[in-house]
Amino acid sequence: MLLGLFMATAVRGQTVAPANAPGATSQAQSSSVSITPPLIDFGAIKPGSRQKGEFTIKNNGSTAVKIESAFPSCKCTTISDLAGKEIPPGGELPLLASLDAPRTPGEKDAKVFVTIAGSSQPLIAKMQGVVQLPLLVQPSYIDALKGKLKGVVEISNPTKAPFHILSCDGVAPNFVDFDPAKDAARDTYRVRWDFSLVPDGQLQQWWCVETDADDCPIIPFRIRHETTGIRFDPKADERRWFIPEAIAIAGKISFNKPVELEVEIESSVSKGKPQPAGWDTIRGVQSLNPAFAAEMISSKRDGDRVRIQFRFTALKSNSHFIYAPLVVQTDTGQGRFFVAAVVAP
Repeated sequence: MLLGLFMATAVRGQTVAPANAPGATSQAQSSSVSITPPLIDFGAIKPGSRQKGEFTIKNNGSTAVKIESAFPSCKCTTISDLAGKEIPPGGELPLLASLDAPRTPGEKDAKVFVTIAGSSQPLIAKMQGVVQLPLLVQPSYIDALKGKLKGVVEISNPTKAPFHILSCDGVAPNFVDFDPAKDAARDTYRVRWDFSLVPDGQLQQWWCVETDADDCPIIPFRIRHETTGIRFDPKADERRWFIPEAIAIAGKISFNKPVELEVEIESSVSKGKPQPAGWDTIRGVQSLNPAFAAEMISSKRDGDRVRIQFRFTALKSNSHFIYAPLVVQTDTGQGRFFVAAVVAP
């Protein structure tokens, strides 16, 4: 899963067992202990949703077995507590798992590793889904790695209804085989992206496409580049948390009218290790640009994550498209994220 793999490898502090460990798959199929189904495919899922699934761990042998541990590959996944539980011969044990979908489009997958006492390889339960916006994109991210600074994305409407692409990061789109001055609106567009003129170190994490679709005014594309991953947030280890999705989509807004948005921070400390005091104490959300204002409403911790509600207000702007820099402040430091919005006329 390309996007899921990229996001997982970029996340700090998560514990991941080797999915390609020798014998891992064959043991899950041939051992006296099995997991069914081996894969739960949620199909198309909504951005920001939580998908719940249930697996069954069955003891097919003649003696009782004990579960030593069960842990997910990603902190976006929560599971029921199974450590220390025994399964009698012929017995079954439910494994409840949930997958938190990102708010941006693309494929998402996760695994749960279950270790049985006396076994050297874990059993693996898999979950996957595709986060889809009302408008479909292909690919779901911008691959600007290894010197690749130009490319093309395709954006389509699954209902076949025509729509318009209005801008890309606030400037006129560079279409492939389409002239907006003379061609009628379509249900599918191919649009070029070009970062060749962006100075070193100034590439954004997201490339945003603006449309006139009421249910999808902004399409965010994650930019994969050497400077937009860990190097974009070098102090994450120092403060012990990071922002998994450093963008909040406000959609269409009006000047001086606040909108309520949400952002999450996540612990970067490895699972099982003590977390520093205060990493989850949210002191506020501030705007780095005086043209915009931000105010924290509330925060709630859920495991290794803290969900933060805040108000965002556009006070003024020279462009109808807004990509506003904000920061989250905790007792251990501050981290940057962005709000993308379109100012309605």
